[in-house]
Amino acid sequence: FECKKKLNDDNNVIMAAYPPLSEMNQSDENKCIDDQLYSSFELYGIDILEYSANKRNNLEDYDESEDSGKDSVPLQDRINSRLFVVRETPFGDILWKCPIEQSDSVAEHLVESSHLNHRLNCHSFRFMLPSLEEGNRPPVRNPSWMKECMKGTLFSAFKVYATDRSVNSSGIVRMNFPEHVYVWFDHDDDRWAFYFGLKKLSVCDSLAWIVYKLLDDKDGEEYPGEHFFAFLSDALDEIQNQMGLLWSRCIGTRYFQNIQEVRKEAESTSGVEGFGDCFVDAVWLPLKLANEATLRLFGSGWIRSPSLVESLIERLHEIALDVPESNSKDDAGTPSIELFSFIQTILKCYLAYANKRNILICAMIDTAVTGELTGFYPSASTSARTEEISIDKPKASFPEFCKILKTLWPAVALKEIATMYRIASDEEYPRSQWSRAPPRGVSFCGFAVAAERRCFFTRLRRDNSN
Repeated sequence: FECKKKLNDDNNVIMAAYPPLSEMNQSDENKCIDDQLYSSFELYGIDILEYSANKRNNLEDYDESEDSGKDSVPLQDRINSRLFVVRETPFGDILWKCPIEQSDSVAEHLVESSHLNHRLNCHSFRFMLPSLEEGNRPPVRNPSWMKECMKGTLFSAFKVYATDRSVNSSGIVRMNFPEHVYVWFDHDDDRWAFYFGLKKLSVCDSLAWIVYKLLDDKDGEEYPGEHFFAFLSDALDEIQNQMGLLWSRCIGTRYFQNIQEVRKEAESTSGVEGFGDCFVDAVWLPLKLANEATLRLFGSGWIRSPSLVESLIERLHEIALDVPESNSKDDAGTPSIELFSFIQTILKCYLAYANKRNILICAMIDTAVTGELTGFYPSASTSARTEEISIDKPKASFPEFCKILKTLWPAVALKEIATMYRIASDEEYPRSQWSRAPPRGVSFCGFAVAAERRCFFTRLRRDNSN
């Protein structure tokens, strides 16, 4: 279609689109413009003029001055004209313009660069809950109720995960914590009360911070996912091995399996604030055992960093307290750390490590097309590079993807590589994008989703720890 100026009913100059001259002699079946094309032109503010083949029977009879007037444009120039998206001032000064065929790419770029994120915290869990009616405040529960629910959801999930792992030889085991918490409760009021109480306590309470992080579960590179819960599970296993009988005496099975058990305990105590002596208020881990667990988790296997272990042990000494083992005044106490404070400390350390790992893999994928694989861990000061790495940069093809995964995990099977590449490709090229040309490879975003769904980092870490 050619774009020309014309006067509307109010004598204002507007843009109009005419069919190419080469199509003016077509049959009556080709006279009607497709409705979808009408709406597309209307989207860009262009008025479609009705036309008749009887008025323009052939190219020779066409009078160019009929539409152009004194501002005549050569016929060939009009045929070769293009549509643009333009931003201009009220005085007609053009600030920016872009060919209309590139407008989709421009829109995508604007959305990406705006950093809009409509995802709520703990989105998966909240999405299952009904909306609170306007004016209604979320339910509030007492601190004892919150404490027992946090411990119950955490340790019951730990037990379910351990059971699933024992019967699954592939190593692909995932704990969907939001769904687990949803089923743990049986009423939406309790679910809302748990969520709001957890969100408030997560700022100052170590156990609440852990559970809140797990509840914010999501596939991908920016959120704690499968590998986060798997590392927590391995940390709890290691702590249990270090504590031995002390774990059985302080924790064992002394937690609630569901909200019904919480209600029964509350009824047995006549609804008072406490829940009896069901769970010890604080579990103290001797500093010596905490150091041993730290060395096992961060000093061997794929996570092997002496500097990380040294800084972490130094941090543990700073937060340790002297806890008497008896009520005797002569007992000076043993340096110990509260259990959940210790778990929170090592989980924060693991998240920092995972962020550096992501930067490394992102750089490997970004440089894969050059054949250079950079096997280094950037320092914390270079973590801002993640913002500079765009999904529009070169992506890894399948051969390059194979090299990267083989570099990370030499024992990985070719079938596993192919499966992860397919998952990453499907993530980068969903059905909604099938009207466009497919990407020429996969970026880190697609790889991160595939790694989560296939438990890649968890299996890699455990394989190298054996």
